[in-house]
Amino acid sequence: MGGDDERRLWLSQRLSAPVSLVWTDNRSVMVSVKGNAVAGYHLRVQQLFRQAPEAVWRALVAHVRGTNAGGSAILRQYVRRHQHLLKPQSRRRTRARRIQSQGRHFDLEAIYQALNHDYFGNQVQARITWGRQPPRRPRRSIRFGAYNSGERLIRINPLLDQAFVPRYVVENVVFHEMLHQINPPQRINGRWSIHTPAFRREERRFPHFEQAEAWQRRHVARLLRG
Repeated sequence: MGGDDERRLWLSQRLSAPVSLVWTDNRSVMVSVKGNAVAGYHLRVQQLFRQAPEAVWRALVAHVRGTNAGGSAILRQYVRRHQHLLKPQSRRRTRARRIQSQGRHFDLEAIYQALNHDYFGNQVQARITWGRQPPRRPRRSIRFGAYNSGERLIRINPLLDQAFVPRYVVENVVFHEMLHQINPPQRINGRWSIHTPAFRREERRFPHFEQAEAWQRRHVARLLRG
């Protein structure tokens, strides 16, 4: 069904509400649902469902809505058939996700705090970290940042933590990801949109937006080489 963002949007479209999705290693609670169709849904789903077929995810939608008891039965059946894939109890880890905001050239926490003060009135409540180092293999595209609404976590691609990258480029990416908390996905013409027209207007408040976007286009090949 694609990556986490695609899966979350798929759920949002079928539930007609914003959805946050967090994966867990919980062996006793496979699916936890909070919220409603008005405020949005917060789902905590066992890692076991990552590879589940679409039919199982449709059953999850029915389970969340509470309109079809058959949906819950399908989820239970899926868990019974795939229990052997659960991590052994002795290997469970409860450590919090490691946050590494200090890079070799840029301190993401300092950038985040300055932007939050100057442009958001300190309204954004999130953590920020450099992401994992990408594998050393040829790449055709690059994702500069990501925001996980369930964890309120901003990840920035470590390929930007290089001496030749201007600070305003990193600031622009952080600013963009911070906007995702202020401007959550909205349903427009029957489809959920991450980058709404309002979002696009807001991201241009960053004074070096055009300059940063142009720099990224000019240097994307160099960044892709790592």
